[in-house]
Amino acid sequence: MSTTKQHAGIGHILCPTDLSSRSQKALSYAMQIATDLGAMLTAFHSAKNTWPYHADGSATHSIDEIKTEIRNGLVRDPSNESVSIDLNVIVEESTDPAAAIPRLAHELKTDLIVMKARPGVLSALHFGSIVERVVSSVTCPVLLIPSRFLSDHNPAHDPLTFRQVLFDYDFSQATDELFHLANALARDFAAELHVLSVLEPPASQVEPASFKSSQMLLESAVQKRLGTALLSEGRSPIDVPTTIEWGRHSDRVLKYAAMHDIDLICTALPPPDFYFEKFYRTYLGRLLSWTDCPILVKQCI
Repeated sequence: MSTTKQHAGIGHILCPTDLSSRSQKALSYAMQIATDLGAMLTAFHSAKNTWPYHADGSATHSIDEIKTEIRNGLVRDPSNESVSIDLNVIVEESTDPAAAIPRLAHELKTDLIVMKARPGVLSALHFGSIVERVVSSVTCPVLLIPSRFLSDHNPAHDPLTFRQVLFDYDFSQATDELFHLANALARDFAAELHVLSVLEPPASQVEPASFKSSQMLLESAVQKRLGTALLSEGRSPIDVPTTIEWGRHSDRVLKYAAMHDIDLICTALPPPDFYFEKFYRTYLGRLLSWTDCPILVKQCI
């Protein structure tokens, strides 16, 4: 096990893999995070829901062979090869990995799940996908690594470097729970923390003067709330950029991330009846389609 002190309250990380190259890259990045945070890592594979052959065309029969393939497929940063880590590999014959992953996360008392996420009609965007079902079923945060990121990066020489962390603050319970973790991760990775709060304009027509007055009052209240949240985390509002913007939530988050070279977006998913625009398919799905950086997400259960 790494001698690095545990940070951010993350002692156990779970990473599902389907044995694909991108999924194995996600597992390699999960191993890097576990090494950096001094956490245990569990790799999980659902044996009945993947292609039953090795890359060389030979058949995969036994669970032991699959475990060996998972371990052999890990890519490590040469500078960290000498660092040992607690790695547990679990292979189950499960017909429903989307149900098995949350169950396993609960049994292992997992603090963080790391998964690849494919934007597309038959993947992370469509209702009932594995990613969507996992995110909506677990109590712990999930770090989604977009396929585009995995295609363009190699864990051997492109380690995760969180330098600019964006926290999307929307005042839900899930946001308050995730904010502590995001702040701790920003500290642990020596990253600059940005806090963004997006407000939606009223759907109905209102008097311009009335709206302007209400807008100023609301922005003042939000700014005070953000300051209080930062102070509760030992942060000075003077040192952390806080921004309030009006508009479509996903558009504003994506625009801010692009303008500030954000390499980690942290966002919560309240229930649809709390904040409909941030429902999975209309918000997180859009982020996955347009951003290359990893996304740390937590669903309000």
